[in-house]
Amino acid sequence: MSMTKEMVLEKMKDKNAVVLNVLSPEAYEKMHIRGSFNVSLANNPVTFVKRVEMLYGKHRFFITHCTNVGCGAGPSAAKALQESGFEAEDYPGGIDEWYASGLPVDGTEVPHHAMN
Repeated sequence: MSMTKEMVLEKMKDKNAVVLNVLSPEAYEKMHIRGSFNVSLANNPVTFVKRVEMLYGKHRFFITHCTNVGCGAGPSAAKALQESGFEAEDYPGGIDEWYASGLPVDGTEVPHHAMN
């Protein structure tokens, strides 16, 4: 099941939830969901899963996302985590929907008024 922005917001209140931006570090720096972390999928699911486990452990709830519904990296990352025994879901709206909805974002390309 994929998640809505409302579901992500609710889940972010849980200390055990980790929001993962799976885009490149460069894309993450430009704009990302406030409170999210960057672990790039980079078309390498095995390395991605190992890195997530090393950084956060296996017993958390992971929410993956990328740019928007047309981006396949988020669903691929969630699937890779699920297949390795992690609890993970994708947020298909990604950074585009999050930002368009006026939800909090950070990054070098965020207009000043959006950083509140």
